[in-house]
Amino acid sequence: MTRMVKGAGVPAPVEPLQIAVCRAKAPGAPVVDVFALLVAADGRVRGDADLVFGNQPHHPSGAARHLGTAPDDGGPLVADWLWLDLAGIEPGVDRVVVAASADGGPFGRVPGLDIRVTTMTGAPVAYFGVDDATTETAFVLGEFYRHRGGWKFRAVGQGWTTGLHGLATDFGVEVADTAPSPDSAPAAHGPAVDGAGGTRDGAGFGPDFVPFVRKGNTHKTFAVPPTVPAGPALLQVELEDDAGRVQVKLLGPSGDRGEELWRGDRNRIRARFLVQVPEDRPLRLGIRASRWWTVKLMPVSHAEPFTGHAHGHDLDVLRYDGPADDLHYRVDATDGADAAFGLGAVFPGEDPMTPRPAPAPEAVGGTATGVVRLPGPALLQVRGRAFWSLNAASGPPVLAEYGSGRRAGAPVEIVNPLPGSPVILEYHLVAGLTSRFYEATETDEYGQERALLFAHRDGMRGRVLLFTDGRAATRVRIRSVARWTLRLLPLESARPLVAGVRGKGTDVLVHRGGASVVTLTGSTGRAPYYHVEAGAADAIAPAPVLEAAGSRPARGPVPGEPGVPAYVTVRCEGMGWTLGLTGVDGPRRFAESVEGHGYEVVHYTGRPGEARVECGEDRPVELWLLDKHFAPDRRIAAGPGRHEIQPGPVQVRGSGRWRITVGG
Repeated sequence: MTRMVKGAGVPAPVEPLQIAVCRAKAPGAPVVDVFALLVAADGRVRGDADLVFGNQPHHPSGAARHLGTAPDDGGPLVADWLWLDLAGIEPGVDRVVVAASADGGPFGRVPGLDIRVTTMTGAPVAYFGVDDATTETAFVLGEFYRHRGGWKFRAVGQGWTTGLHGLATDFGVEVADTAPSPDSAPAAHGPAVDGAGGTRDGAGFGPDFVPFVRKGNTHKTFAVPPTVPAGPALLQVELEDDAGRVQVKLLGPSGDRGEELWRGDRNRIRARFLVQVPEDRPLRLGIRASRWWTVKLMPVSHAEPFTGHAHGHDLDVLRYDGPADDLHYRVDATDGADAAFGLGAVFPGEDPMTPRPAPAPEAVGGTATGVVRLPGPALLQVRGRAFWSLNAASGPPVLAEYGSGRRAGAPVEIVNPLPGSPVILEYHLVAGLTSRFYEATETDEYGQERALLFAHRDGMRGRVLLFTDGRAATRVRIRSVARWTLRLLPLESARPLVAGVRGKGTDVLVHRGGASVVTLTGSTGRAPYYHVEAGAADAIAPAPVLEAAGSRPARGPVPGEPGVPAYVTVRCEGMGWTLGLTGVDGPRRFAESVEGHGYEVVHYTGRPGEARVECGEDRPVELWLLDKHFAPDRRIAAGPGRHEIQPGPVQVRGSGRWRITVGG
């Protein structure tokens, strides 16, 4: 972990982070309350909602949370936890300040005070120990601040003798003279506290806590740490190789054989389901696997939102936050005796471990359908070993469906249900013996074949654009998979592209904010390949935005005009990613020299002249001059050497290190 001195700064990864403010246990020590302030460029909060603390634990943006004090595990330290997603911080926020107040004495009497920043997988980011506190009763330990399109963390170590009132007032928080401290504010304004020391999430489905992540290979048995409080929790299990198998068991208190929770193989490589963390002992899990796996235990509030349409082939938990609606579900039971499906719903205030079952679907041939009424927000639990899909009646419709689990073989004719307009092609493939090398192609009316999907680029499920060239029909052939389903959706089904949007695998997003710079941050672990392209709905050849491998951030231009939708396709083989977003002023500006690594957007502010491009011979870069809408205008360099450069935004395309030097 990076140990810092006061005033030092270190880069902060643009991904979810956990922040612990720790101190040593000592009799009679002051009570410490930890909070976060989301501060604008003028050094002040924009409103009271930008103060995140124990009784206001969730920021409206969803990018910052106060997770409370970790349950006492008998160790020498006590810690308060914050959760922060830098990619989701709103553009109007310039800094996120981590601070604390002391009740019952100054910080000089708080032993071992420090702040620790890690990623959600436990990878260290920063450590700063405070050893010079004296009479201060409020303290800023550190802050996250924007820097050259990314974020950095600074060790601050600044105190106030006027307590919380003085610190908050300096940051623009309106604090009345009689205002209670975060710890003593009325509980009615904050979440209820459960018996294990965790806090209930807003929907009342379970306690809030810092997610627990464990990675391993082959067989492991382990206990979840006591920082995960008793109550319902969301368990996600994922294989990192679609050729592997995994079995997950819930073990008894003595590590006995226990109950099987899930069994996955190459057809089912990820599942999400609920488990009950016991009150009297730690949760114990047993993993038997043939490949690398990841287990993540999260609050139930971290379930993925259901926004009108979802599909899958296994266990899943979805969060519906909308108004009353009818939920239509469909099952394509094409796997014979192995096919099974169940749907349950839990409403606020109910026990998530006992969902209300939906009516049994009505079978017609190999397909079964049903409908359930949702009176409002609910937690949806799907248990399926078959193709299933969920559609809200008020959501965008499914325009057409092909395959329904049919085997690969002859090409299928796909007709555009919206002539003259592109549509979203949603695909779901089930692995065959050679599925890691599958290929999907489309053929035009002249018999010309071109690639549509690749296994190592697009994964087994996702969304891409189809009919961007205006054709009325196409023929699609899918090779080397066991079964497949294709669905056509309207463009309205695309998720909005906003700062901090997260996704997995291949997906289509829509952006209406005009020319922008998008930053992609990939998952840690194995190095996946990411490809992003963007363009208007009727673009015959969407422009390449960026390519990346692994977790190193990459940046690229999203062309467009305000109000005119631009569609962005992220292509990746089943791995997670986060997209950040900045405006046309986001690129780094330079007049003489700039350097970087991988895909980037920079802005040259000097005079027209000659620029020297330096890069590795094995990893050359291209430079593209962009127009005022950030669309590629012309290529000005392909590889190292001297090239003419004009003032304006420039896209760098490459996978290695590079430097641009003007003159000299």
